[in-house]
Amino acid sequence: MTEYHIYDLLWQITQKEKQTSEIQQLPKTFYDDINTFINSFNNKELTESDQSIKKNTTRMIMELFEKRKQKILIYSAYKKPLPQPAVPSEQEFYNKISETIKTTKLPNSDETKQKQTLKSLQAIPEIILPSGKKIGPLNKDQLLEMTDKNEDAEFLINNSLCVPV
Repeated sequence: MTEYHIYDLLWQITQKEKQTSEIQQLPKTFYDDINTFINSFNNKELTESDQSIKKNTTRMIMELFEKRKQKILIYSAYKKPLPQPAVPSEQEFYNKISETIKTTKLPNSDETKQKQTLKSLQAIPEIILPSGKKIGPLNKDQLLEMTDKNEDAEFLINNSLCVPV
């Protein structure tokens, strides 16, 4: 590919990526071609025009790369496969993200909160617990469900107001 063809292709792809929510097809050697194009400026004395082209190319490739990373993350989150043929480095990124999603489980709110049932030993008026929560009024032998074994449950047990069931 000629230098201007690569620059023009990069500009077109960058514009399409910005305008759509779907990931655009790229030639498999796209990133290698862009890298070669940028490195070609390192081997010669740069004119003002060359400096501008190199700067714009670098900016566009970064924009394109970030936009494509966002889209790949969305594809992975929705378990949607990448359009094929995919660029190998992007397919590898997609596979790693998908594997991480499969193996990493976020704690479920029901799993992290262990419920503890307490039984009141006496009638309790409305009181404010150490956490700032209000409970009561409670009757004698009334069951009270507490989430988490926390300072509130300990407070009620230590002050002989409730017993664990």
